[in-house]
Amino acid sequence: MDLQRTSEHWDSHHFSDDFLRAEWSFHPEAKARLHRQLGAPSREAWFHNTYLAGRTGLRALGVGVGRAVTEINILSLGAIDRYDLYDLSPAALADGKRYAESRGLADKANFICADFQLADIPDGSYDVITFIASLHHIEQLEPTLEKCRRALAPGGVLWAAEYIGPDYFDYPAAHTMLARKMWPLLDPAIRKTWIPELLFPSVADVIAVDPTESVHSSDIPRAMRAVFKDVTVIPTYGTFAAILFWGLNYDPLWDTPEGNMAARHIMELDTALIDSGALPHYFAYLIARRPTRRQALARAFGLDPYGQTYRKLQRLLHRAG
Repeated sequence: MDLQRTSEHWDSHHFSDDFLRAEWSFHPEAKARLHRQLGAPSREAWFHNTYLAGRTGLRALGVGVGRAVTEINILSLGAIDRYDLYDLSPAALADGKRYAESRGLADKANFICADFQLADIPDGSYDVITFIASLHHIEQLEPTLEKCRRALAPGGVLWAAEYIGPDYFDYPAAHTMLARKMWPLLDPAIRKTWIPELLFPSVADVIAVDPTESVHSSDIPRAMRAVFKDVTVIPTYGTFAAILFWGLNYDPLWDTPEGNMAARHIMELDTALIDSGALPHYFAYLIARRPTRRQALARAFGLDPYGQTYRKLQRLLHRAG
């Protein structure tokens, strides 16, 4: 696979306002919905409070980090002492290093411009592994996840915030039908009036730009469960919004009150369509864990190794010495 083309593509697109505004999940209305769903002011705070709170001195690995904004934000919350950050884009990593320096965290962030799939990672070397919108770019899905499973220390956690929809954005007609019908009815101020209909890139178009783009995205949940015994999938919506955003004029959608109201209605409709079962989830948070020996034993006896009862037993055992 031509990873040089991938690197060159992201060298520019990480810094493109047009590209970033085209991503439905970056819109403030999408973020607001997500934060309501998570019950947290940010996804970083949610992950830290749910899976890392009370822990310190952790070693973390980020794969396909881009500019590493999410990873540096997690690092700032205090549980992680060292974060190794892999990406193919030197320009993005340079920007990430500047961001880490601005947060006073440069000594805790190690930026590595390399293909993680080829990296030699010692077993049990990390407590936390993150894929923030990057696992769907991995061609060797199960071998990479197996490498991550081995790299996790007992008690470690992997978080993948991912697109899990059709490979190469090859949406089924049944999923695009409503958006295609609705698009010409939208206010011309927020849609691309210069195209004849709601259009999507072909598989060939996607590969021509970045051959790694959603190469095996639809297989991520299955592959995760095949490698890890302990996997939680938290759907995060976005299907209808992602499809419709291909035909929207992003600037007014972001910069005008009417555009922001339209975005809010799009998110509400997206939620309703997915909750009703009319559309599947194209996006999800996937949490995989490598349990300690004691946690595995608790599960064998039918006890939730991450639940309140288990934590109480842990505290009792700790006090007993």
